[in-house]
Amino acid sequence: MKRPTATTITQLAVAAAFLLLQLFIRTHNLTVQDPYLDEGFHIKRAAVVWDFDQHPGRISRGKVLLYFWLGLFEADPHIALPVSRAAVAVFSLITGAALYAVGRRLGGHRAGALALGLYAVLPLAFFYERMAMADPLALGFAALTAWRSLSFARRPTLREGAILGVLLALAIFSKLTMSLLPLLPVAAALIYFPWQRADLRAQFRRWLADYLPPLLVAAGVLALCWLPFLIPAFLARNSDEPFRLVDSFNLRSSGDDPASPRLYIETLLPLVRDVTGRAFLIAAGLAVLYGLVGGWRTYQHRRFKNTLFLAVWLLLFALLPVFTARLITLRYYMTSAGPLALILACTAAGLWTVSRLRALVRAGVALGVGAWLILFALPFAYTDLTAPDKLNLSGTNHTEYQAGYLIGDEAVRAAAAALNRAEPPDAAQYATWWGCHLLYFYTDRPVECLGYGTPVGDLQQHVRDDLPPGEVAYLAVTGYSFFLDRIDGLCWEAVAEYKHPHINYDAWNVSIWRLWTGDPC
Repeated sequence: MKRPTATTITQLAVAAAFLLLQLFIRTHNLTVQDPYLDEGFHIKRAAVVWDFDQHPGRISRGKVLLYFWLGLFEADPHIALPVSRAAVAVFSLITGAALYAVGRRLGGHRAGALALGLYAVLPLAFFYERMAMADPLALGFAALTAWRSLSFARRPTLREGAILGVLLALAIFSKLTMSLLPLLPVAAALIYFPWQRADLRAQFRRWLADYLPPLLVAAGVLALCWLPFLIPAFLARNSDEPFRLVDSFNLRSSGDDPASPRLYIETLLPLVRDVTGRAFLIAAGLAVLYGLVGGWRTYQHRRFKNTLFLAVWLLLFALLPVFTARLITLRYYMTSAGPLALILACTAAGLWTVSRLRALVRAGVALGVGAWLILFALPFAYTDLTAPDKLNLSGTNHTEYQAGYLIGDEAVRAAAAALNRAEPPDAAQYATWWGCHLLYFYTDRPVECLGYGTPVGDLQQHVRDDLPPGEVAYLAVTGYSFFLDRIDGLCWEAVAEYKHPHINYDAWNVSIWRLWTGDPC
């Protein structure tokens, strides 16, 4: 076995140091950020997915792999949040290593190390990798897919096709927004094939002969991985319990949905700027232009091909939400952090080696990266790790992660404390949909979640089944107008009401009610 050289050991040490930095940023002070509503959904589903009491496709909502991953670290609700967030942070090391591998393949160790270093401190990445969300897993498997796509483009074997099929299945299992990713190995094969201007028809026949068989293998493996979900979902489509493979709430379904693709992008860009900085986005745009425009005349130019590959990867992430998503939210674009970091890293590494004005170019690259780190990335990281409510977030970034009713803030914790003190200790407890999955982290007893939408019918069924005369139950209400007077035979009285510190809107207050049945009340 060949012994590693001193250069190789040094390069691995640099990569390891960046990975340790990445892990520290993602695991330090994990509970300082209040839990986000979706984290409650994911962690509660993860707690039961390994029981296989039902087919996991029934609860997948496009994120089934996240539930299996978090389910490996199942913990008591009071510690489930930091444990699950740490599980996602640890998985991010796979993402970082894969990005380093892609960067090294495209531009050598310098490009790989710079991509890993940028990714480690990029707020677009670590803001979400400090939460129990599906997007970090999706990016991890997408980065592995990109790495293997480059190997496949160079050596299109059936084995490489099978590997790609498995990775593509895992990426799409992580999140359905990865559904366009199977086009990436096809794009890599087209981009890196040594096309010549003469006799394109013969070259295309050669391309088909080389690449089509392993691509068919990849497609077959992908289909086989999905059949255990698709067949039962098809058979249950008209049943009382259809599979929820897609979260239909987030799909654009009517003309009332908020934005055309153009308006969607215009609204999205400020959200991305919140967690990248304006200079980062401008530099990424210039890097794409530099790579594409500078190499378009000589198609074989390595810089052109690498930039085109990364740009295609970025577009495959971006297009599906733009045209199908009902919500304009940044979390759908967390996966863009990988190709963005690589685009800048490969460009900077290439500029570092130019022969003309080398000292000036190197000084400019170092100054630009240093200024972004000092003025944006590191201050953002410090605030996110110490006081995330002080981050300068706008639009839906502020609404989702700081405003209050989607996070487990002081009002939710106070309501949970009230439920924990409720007498008798064995009284049934219910909560409306918006608050229930946040109360999960703070209550000592199980809280039954009422269905999404109007909770009247759901609560009425529970009252009929669970609340005989003479017994009491408790209900936490948030985000709904008062509705208890619409349930026949139900008596109620207010116990307490808690106001979110960052919302001046009483309809979102969290109120606790004592319930019983009787006539008269």
